[in-house]
Amino acid sequence: MELAVTRHWKLNLAMMWFSQLMVMTGFAALMPFIPLLFKNHIGITDEGECGLYVSYFNVAGSLAYTLFIPIWGMLSDRYGVKIMLLRGTFGTALIFPLMGFVHSAWLLIALRFITAACAGTTAAAQTLIVKNTPDNKIGFALGVFSTAFWSGAMLGNVVGGLLVNYFGYASTCIFCGVLYFIGGVSVLFAREDCKPTLRVKRTSGCVSGNGIWSFLPHLTTVVWIMLLLFAVNGFVRSFEAAYPAMLIEKITGSEKAAYWTGIISAFAAVGSMISGALFGYLSDRMDARKLLLPALAVTALMLLLQGAAESLLAFGAGRTLMCVAGGGIQPVFQKALSSITPNRKRGTVFGLSSTFNGIGTIAAAFCAGGVIYLAGTRAVFYTAALLTAIFIPVSLGLFKKVQRSPFYHKK
Repeated sequence: MELAVTRHWKLNLAMMWFSQLMVMTGFAALMPFIPLLFKNHIGITDEGECGLYVSYFNVAGSLAYTLFIPIWGMLSDRYGVKIMLLRGTFGTALIFPLMGFVHSAWLLIALRFITAACAGTTAAAQTLIVKNTPDNKIGFALGVFSTAFWSGAMLGNVVGGLLVNYFGYASTCIFCGVLYFIGGVSVLFAREDCKPTLRVKRTSGCVSGNGIWSFLPHLTTVVWIMLLLFAVNGFVRSFEAAYPAMLIEKITGSEKAAYWTGIISAFAAVGSMISGALFGYLSDRMDARKLLLPALAVTALMLLLQGAAESLLAFGAGRTLMCVAGGGIQPVFQKALSSITPNRKRGTVFGLSSTFNGIGTIAAAFCAGGVIYLAGTRAVFYTAALLTAIFIPVSLGLFKKVQRSPFYHKK
């Protein structure tokens, strides 16, 4: 018999799946082509300079996301997740199309900051799912939800490549805004059974203090360890993410770079979709460390292959296999985080996990921009492979500490 707070979990999963499919399709229809936009639409032709502007663009997005997502997370605990989803989808739908009509690099970067600040729909949708899903189904639900993320990425990559190639960037940005709007309409049909708590009393066991530490939420040590893992994972897994289009252009030339970027990105998204569903299913049944070791090892090898690739086939195969191996890492982390977090704190904690992931992404964007400026595009992929290899013992060691904690329990 299902509890009252979980009776609509299947409906919510379906609505969040479709909403995220639309959001990610809109997002992925433009983001892989940002390096080409800077070069062809704004006119920054030097490889190193273009790489730096792409880095600034990603820093702006990650910084805004990192700053605002914990605010939206705490507000979702107080006023409800659904209202945060509506804010993110409809707000972004209004602003996103403007990005296709600017011809200044810094204005484009500013608009990216604004859209990222308005967004946060993925974290909010994840929060609604984990709050309104039976505990023994959370791993499954997050795995299924991740398929929407990667299905949208696949569809957006293909459609975006065609739109950019044949109609230009302005039409592509308008298309993105329309899809965000449709995603917002889907949210209207969701049911938030786990009601927010408007007033939370401080228990006598809570530690009060002065200074900066008093502003931090009172979380267990293992939660902070998991948040650190999200930060490191964000750094490692996003290091080369903005630059496939630049390497594809070096391999195939500029004429069809957008087209082939869309096709290869779509195949990679299919790999991630399969990985997310599989890892989400296995995370309910297997030790997470047994999943992480092969996933990270294969990811590192495939990054090396991409960096050395001289043909589209080699690069596409390496990218697709990398996503098959690494696309399910995030659901494994999310499952572990939900296993050590009480339901009433999951909005705040999942918001913080996005913040820490964003901190890692910001650092990666800065470092990757410097690498590409000094050593070229291929060096970014080689560096990402090295970082992934180093991340293997780090992640396994920290995960072991989390699993040994008395707060950790399998769902």
